Amino acid sequence: MFTEQAIESAGIESPRDFVAMVPNMTLVEVQNVGNSFITIRGISQARNSEPSVAVLVDGVLETNPYQFDQELTDIREIEVLKGPQGAVYGRNAIGGAILIHTVDPSDHFSGAARVGVGNGTSEKAQVAVSGPIDSAGTLKVRASLNYYNTDGYRQNAFLDRKADPYRDYSGRLRLLWKPSEQWSADLRALFDRVETTAFYYIIPRNLEANPFASFTTPPNANDVTSAIQNSNLGTDNRDVADVALKFDFNLGPGTLTAVSDYNRTKEIDTGDAYDFRPITTSIAYNCPPCFLGPRPPPTAAQGGPFDLSQIQFIDVTTYSQELRFTSSRIGGFSWIAGAYYVHTERFISTDNLFDRGAGIPAVYETPRVDPANPYATNTNITFLS
Repeated sequence: MFTEQAIESAGIESPRDFVAMVPNMTLVEVQNVGNSFITIRGISQARNSEPSVAVLVDGVLETNPYQFDQELTDIREIEVLKGPQGAVYGRNAIGGAILIHTVDPSDHFSGAARVGVGNGTSEKAQVAVSGPIDSAGTLKVRASLNYYNTDGYRQNAFLDRKADPYRDYSGRLRLLWKPSEQWSADLRALFDRVETTAFYYIIPRNLEANPFASFTTPPNANDVTSAIQNSNLGTDNRDVADVALKFDFNLGPGTLTAVSDYNRTKEIDTGDAYDFRPITTSIAYNCPPCFLGPRPPPTAAQGGPFDLSQIQFIDVTTYSQELRFTSSRIGGFSWIAGAYYVHTERFISTDNLFDRGAGIPAVYETPRVDPANPYATNTNITFLS
């Protein structure tokens, strides 16, 4: 568990920071900002699939793995639970659960601000305000904003510029209404906008002279000092919007919790395809007559020499509802029971394109929604003598 003081002392500002401090847990961030693979005790996930680790923010289950990798601002506690947690947290918890709690609205007006600069020509600014809205103190609010920008750290030798610029704008709003000790309502909203690049891969140095050798020669994972040489810088833009409303009712024998959540996550990635090198040194350009067609330069009608590029667009909207009853402890006995339902509208388009040196063209697809309606139930009984 990471308390607010531990988060501050360790400089935890993103998921990769706390994951690096947890044994038997890894986070692979590859290709684009939404592509994050959480592994706990060897249980991981596949690309564009459901996660094996449940992530809950203020008790609300994240419905899309593409929303996990965000700047962690205004956080008071992070807890990592290893091993199957479905009995308590239901869906997508076979590997474990990550519980993230934001700072609660305060009883008195308060505010905080932070600014910083760093290498990579980076700058960061954060601000938060909190306090009661009504005189009785039953309705409280907390709002925070975060801005982070960097020119990048890795050089693209072909384009002579940084390969990994990154810009993030995010904000949280939380309203907590507690008119009595019997019930409360907690409304939270979040937005996050990331603008960066994607697909800045390199190939192992022992394959650099002949990229075709990748089909027959094992790569040398210890020799990856080749420079990034993508002919297209590429783009990676992700937007996350999330609104959740949580009610807690104290019924005496226990607490009934109802959580409604709306989330929309969109991300578009463009960039070079294999072998991620300038057109005139790429496989596609130097390939003799093969599956890519005649060796360039072809006729003028064919558009001139070409390479390959790629693009992916994903747009996911989810609506979820959870009901959970947590009993009061009687002696050493307590129990939890709940039900969860989520409706998902998912569109994904993945394309491989010809690149003739004019950049990556816009690709338009007619959306075909792939709906899904998973549900889950969970029960947990505990006895402590």
